[in-house]
Amino acid sequence: MKKRSNQLFALTLCLGIFLTSCGAGEMNTKAEETATNFYTDLQKKDYTTALTLCSDKAFEADTKEAWIKSLQRNSILLGDVKTFTKTSGFNVETSTSTGTTVTVTYDVQWQYGKSQDSVILIKEKDGSMKVYRYAWLHKEPKYATEITESEKEATQYMDAVKSGNYDAAIALCSDEALKATPKENWAAFLNNAANKLGSISNYSVIKDSSTYNIGAKGESGEGNYYDIYIKSNRGNNEVMEKVVFFQKNYDEPIKLAGHYFL
Repeated sequence: MKKRSNQLFALTLCLGIFLTSCGAGEMNTKAEETATNFYTDLQKKDYTTALTLCSDKAFEADTKEAWIKSLQRNSILLGDVKTFTKTSGFNVETSTSTGTTVTVTYDVQWQYGKSQDSVILIKEKDGSMKVYRYAWLHKEPKYATEITESEKEATQYMDAVKSGNYDAAIALCSDEALKATPKENWAAFLNNAANKLGSISNYSVIKDSSTYNIGAKGESGEGNYYDIYIKSNRGNNEVMEKVVFFQKNYDEPIKLAGHYFL
């Protein structure tokens, strides 16, 4: 009898594992379907529909408005979602505070960069799986490349100013900048700076202070702005300067838009 009891226990255990595996498989399938639909809505930039795939718990920490702003911001920075590829299995976790969640990771190819994403889906009371958390890490974004290009052009500009070759410096300006400040006015600005503060003996681009503002409105109109900060030595003065670069969009060249003393 004891042997028969052990066999019955083993059979029951196997059946339990089988049923659990089937339940997890169904849950994983539902999670992937929801994630796929979520990314499809992101491709369409239909953020309102995308949020219908989110659990109410997703909006406990951040409002729906905050979610939409974040999704829109990603689109402004990286453009259109081109492809999304699942890169992990299904990490299932259960806790008394949160419930049952499934985490899936994706590699996403955007129009102007890539991202490594993590989507956490939560099991709802009706058995459906809905988005609970969505996080991303930008990889090789275009805005980072353009920051580097702006720093190179800032160096070229400051070299020209340092040598007194104002024509070469002004040649880096955008049409929008020269409409606001004609060539002769820009040259007068550089001359006045040299007279008041002294000529540049040396300078350094502070690369860890460079910033970007994509899809923004500014003095040159709507487009992408890159602020590059420079520490210069002029006469006996240590001076902080900022040069601003502008492009209408990522497909346009970067041009100098402004030069400021801070």
